[in-house]
Amino acid sequence: MRPVTPLVAGTFFAFATLLVALAGVSLLFPGGPLDAMWRIKPREHAQLLTHAPLVGTGFLLLGMVMGAASIGCFARRHWGWILAVTIFVANGVADLARIPLGAPGEGLLGAAITGLLVWWLTRPRVHSLFRAGAYHGEL
Repeated sequence: MRPVTPLVAGTFFAFATLLVALAGVSLLFPGGPLDAMWRIKPREHAQLLTHAPLVGTGFLLLGMVMGAASIGCFARRHWGWILAVTIFVANGVADLARIPLGAPGEGLLGAAITGLLVWWLTRPRVHSLFRAGAYHGEL
């Protein structure tokens, strides 16, 4: 049986790839059926639409990074681990930046969750799972 952490991380990044790519397409081609995904954050959608081509392209590029992280995690490659940790650290910093911008609860919660994920991924036993062929039990 394969270790769980790389599979969970790979699945997480695969799902993130899909969501980020759909968001990018919805911003590049507004007014279509994908706009429904923005019903939970209509204010953010309106703000992003003011910079749609640039932000939509950015979302698609981010989707490619997430896709690479997914592939690297599924393959248990060290570069996939580095990419995953880097993505989570960047997300945590972005969450912390939300605190002074009027979203302290969301910022603290997001930073705490990403902090725990980075902590988990950097445990030596978990980190060692991302070296191709390594197997040290289920994590």
